[in-house]
Amino acid sequence: MTFSDEGDDHSVYYGQGGLIRGNKIAETPVRGATAGGNSNSRKRRRVSFSHFASYAAIPVTAKHHLELAQGDRAYLRTTIKFVDGPEKDVSMPDGGCTMTGEVEIRVGTNDTAPLFWDAGEVSFGDEICRPQSSLTKKPRLYVKAPNTFRLAVGHKIGIAVYRTFDITHEDAGAPISVRLEDVYGPKHQVCIYTGGVTEVSEQSETFCHSINTFEGCSGAVIFLLDQDQEDAPEGVADGMAVGIHVGGLDITNNLGFMLK
Repeated sequence: MTFSDEGDDHSVYYGQGGLIRGNKIAETPVRGATAGGNSNSRKRRRVSFSHFASYAAIPVTAKHHLELAQGDRAYLRTTIKFVDGPEKDVSMPDGGCTMTGEVEIRVGTNDTAPLFWDAGEVSFGDEICRPQSSLTKKPRLYVKAPNTFRLAVGHKIGIAVYRTFDITHEDAGAPISVRLEDVYGPKHQVCIYTGGVTEVSEQSETFCHSINTFEGCSGAVIFLLDQDQEDAPEGVADGMAVGIHVGGLDITNNLGFMLK
């Protein structure tokens, strides 16, 4: 996602985001005759992307991307881009917000103080309900895990990151000797980074994870992996969205907010 302040300084900030699938708004069209005119043939025509079923699409990202920075007017424009298409405008009501409140993400002990983070880090945009839009097509959308699912330590998770910007060793917190492209992949290509859940807060609002990230990954949708996964309850499938990555905590832990 790109967040731009179209005021005097034209500030531009890059992050991640995604689209959550809502109710179906258009069926997949029935395919016509197959090759050779034989409707029973196994050889079928390739369906164009525009012919996929359409669903309401709900944009989501980390709320801090939308916060009004000191000296800025407001982030007036938010766009989302997929690797095979142009940027598309999405409406984010939190644009220009101020982060308020805190949530405890780790309780204190006799030796350590409790750890807090800005509350309400998951920001949803206005629902997109245009069947003709490429943003409402099924392959673009994450399916949210049902509310009965409980994320737990040990669950294997991942994020898909697409970037059009360069990253630095400082962004990644990596030694200068590390070849960043070997670790994070190239620009203009979707890269999947994986890890596991390492902690879940007592209120089950946040969780820590071990996905290797860099500055610019926040806002990415966190989803369940399809390998080395503990048994999931009925109705929960790999690829389902469970959270939003919001930032790094220390050298081994990053933070995610539950997707509710």
